[in-house]
Amino acid sequence: MEQETTEPAKRIKLSATSECYANAILTDEYMQELPRAVVYLSELENKRQISCVMQELSKMLPMEKMGLQHLKRVRQQDIILCKVNDLSGQSIREYLATVGLSENTILILCKNLREQEVPSTAPLLRWQYENAQKYWPCKFHPDKYIESLHSGSIFNEKDRTFHTKITEILFEISSKLEENKPCGICIDPRNNAIVAAASSRITISPVMHCPMVLVDYVARTQGGGAWQKELTQEFGNLDGNSDKEMEENSILSGIPTSYLELLRNDKRFTDVQIGAEPIRCKTTVEEMVQNQQSSNMDNLAKYGPYLCTGYDLYLSQEPCLMCAMALVHSRARRVYFLNRSSNGALVTRLKLHSVKELNHHYEVFECKKHDCSNNTNCS
Repeated sequence: MEQETTEPAKRIKLSATSECYANAILTDEYMQELPRAVVYLSELENKRQISCVMQELSKMLPMEKMGLQHLKRVRQQDIILCKVNDLSGQSIREYLATVGLSENTILILCKNLREQEVPSTAPLLRWQYENAQKYWPCKFHPDKYIESLHSGSIFNEKDRTFHTKITEILFEISSKLEENKPCGICIDPRNNAIVAAASSRITISPVMHCPMVLVDYVARTQGGGAWQKELTQEFGNLDGNSDKEMEENSILSGIPTSYLELLRNDKRFTDVQIGAEPIRCKTTVEEMVQNQQSSNMDNLAKYGPYLCTGYDLYLSQEPCLMCAMALVHSRARRVYFLNRSSNGALVTRLKLHSVKELNHHYEVFECKKHDCSNNTNCS
């Protein structure tokens, strides 16, 4: 069992111009320079020869066959013939004859040969495209959403202000109520309301890491929860004497009593909405399964809460593999974390959300403070 670290929560000194910036933790394919392959280039004597040889090359040795369809075949009078590794011990002349090129075309192409490195995969982001262009012209189809994640433009000033406030709430809960234990908050992004908040309870059970308890508290707001008995002391009397009181207690059932008092009494947080959406009686697992094609936010709006579907989770500490996988099963939309941990599974040890074989993938962001007054990173 991986141990949850309980390092003291790091308070970041805030100034009037300090904001929280959420940096997307993208999969490695977006963050690394494109791999390169070595190809044979033929420098033609004049551009008139291009049309003569291209007809045969396109038919007998298409770029798709080499896995280089993302590249343009011609640059001025240079033309890509094939990958060096594809020859398998043959000479270039023998290889071109083997694929079916005519003797005349082979003579033209083999007059002036040289080797050249080219990008072996297609660029996914503009920075990769610009770097790839230094080696060879390539095709590029930008993904505006991924570009916005990479650049940080997906979030506006209002979003950053909200991120900053939630990280401050995390610190206050951890430092004032939980002796600097890891803490977490679940947010409904439709109205930025706090659905649940939790802290590590590994003194009760070794599996009660903060994210595990947080998911359990979210389940409480939906009439579930596996640790009702073990964690009953966290909550006050939730029975209620009227229907209105019972409904209010239900939507607040994911937030421990001491946390509620802090949120209601601290003037900095009185503008933060509190409470989960009331349970919709007609929501069933079968209805959710029937709409697997819909996005998380679509399902949340249509059917109401189901596990953490469509919810955003803010954690003071990067989750371990057990917790990160629990958030996959819970169908979280986004996971934000403040501090990396030695056994973290979202960036430190691995990037769980990048495993393509998983049947659900959430977005991951690392929150850092940035002092806008002198353009320095404060984290």
